[in-house]
Amino acid sequence: MPERSTVHETFVIERTYDAPPARVFVALKDVEARLRWGTPNKTVAITFLETDFRIGGRDVSRCGPVGRQDYLIDVRYQDIVDDERIVFVETVSHGETRLASALITVELLPHDTGTRLKLTDQIAAYEGAEMVNGSKAGWSGALDNLGVELKRDAAANR
Repeated sequence: MPERSTVHETFVIERTYDAPPARVFVALKDVEARLRWGTPNKTVAITFLETDFRIGGRDVSRCGPVGRQDYLIDVRYQDIVDDERIVFVETVSHGETRLASALITVELLPHDTGTRLKLTDQIAAYEGAEMVNGSKAGWSGALDNLGVELKRDAAANR
């Protein structure tokens, strides 16, 4: 049996959006919006099985390549401050194997007329560094897509 190793890492991803914090917050909490922006690219799909966006609430979803969503994501909300902060614990599993757990903090900071989003991911990956790299790439792509979502929403409301 191969030796298992736990990898601990903290990384920060920042984006600036031309939308006020209140609008960014809505896109972060709204399930329909999250379905549009919440994956890193068009080859990955997400399906929400349960959503309860509140302190103490839980989201459960499946994600993975389109047609093969075999990763289970379990999110527990620890702290929510409207228009300012969301803190949650996320556990990722594949079948019966837990792959990683993370404490993730999303901060929304006013920036000129828009918002600077700062995501801090403190991850423990139980099967080596692959999950850390996947989390970085996944969040980076999703936050890029959030920017597209916010532009789409702004254009629709003109």
